[in-house]
Amino acid sequence: MAQQNGNGLPGIGTTRTATPRHILAGDAAKAEYVPGGRMIAGASSRDPLNTGDLDVLRAGMVMGKITSGGKYAPSILGVLPSAHDSDGTTKTTLTVSPATAVEINRRIGVSGTFNLVGPPDAGGIIASTTVTFSAVNVTTGVLTISDIAVDKVAGSFITPTDGSEVPLGLLNETYGVKVTDRDAVAIDVQMPRLLVGGMIDTTQIINAPTDVSLLRWLKSSLNARLAAAQITFAVGGAFLFDDTY
Repeated sequence: MAQQNGNGLPGIGTTRTATPRHILAGDAAKAEYVPGGRMIAGASSRDPLNTGDLDVLRAGMVMGKITSGGKYAPSILGVLPSAHDSDGTTKTTLTVSPATAVEINRRIGVSGTFNLVGPPDAGGIIASTTVTFSAVNVTTGVLTISDIAVDKVAGSFITPTDGSEVPLGLLNETYGVKVTDRDAVAIDVQMPRLLVGGMIDTTQIINAPTDVSLLRWLKSSLNARLAAAQITFAVGGAFLFDDTY
C-alpha cells in the first residue's frame, strides 16, 4: 500500500525522529505499575519542555489525578528559573520561562490560581503557597500576581490546583504518550503503565530539582501518595532513587 507524504500524496514523507527515555535504573522486572492503567486528560496535559512536540508527554513526567473525573495530568507545570523576593520591587510579578507561561495560559487561563511549592531559602522547609495571577505574558514569561508575602527559591515547582498537583506516579512510556489526534485536537488517552515503584534514574524525572529540600519533597511525595491512592502490592510498591546510593 502506497504511503502518503506530508502533503497527503503518495510517496515518502518527512523523516521524524524520536529519542527513547529510560527512567528505570534497576531491574525493569521489579518495577510496579497500577493494575489496569489509568486515563490521561488530554486537554490538561502538555510537556512544555518537549520543544516541538508539546503534546507528547515524555517518560519521567510526574503525574497526578484530577479531582473531578479522576483522570491524570502532569503534576508540575514548570519551575521558577530565579528566586522570588517578596520584599523586592517585583513582589507583584513572577517571572517564569516563556514555555511555562504558555502552559499556564493554556491550562489555567489568563487569570486564576496555581500553587508555588518550595522553600524560602536553599534547603529550607517546603511550603505550598497559592498564587493568584491576573495576567500572563507568554513572550517574556512575566506573570502579574497578588503579593504572596513569602520568598521562594529558584526551582520551586509551579503546580495546578485541580488535584493533579499531588504526585501519584511517573509516566514510563519509552517514546512518550501523544495527547492529541491527527488534527492536533486534545484527546483523552490510555496510560497503560503508571509507574509507582522501582529503582529510578533521578536525572530522568521531568523537572527534577537541584535544591535538596525540593528533591526530598518530591521523592517522599511519590512514595507517601501510594497510601493516599489506596494502592497496595504483594511485593515492593515503593520508589528507590539511584542518587541516594
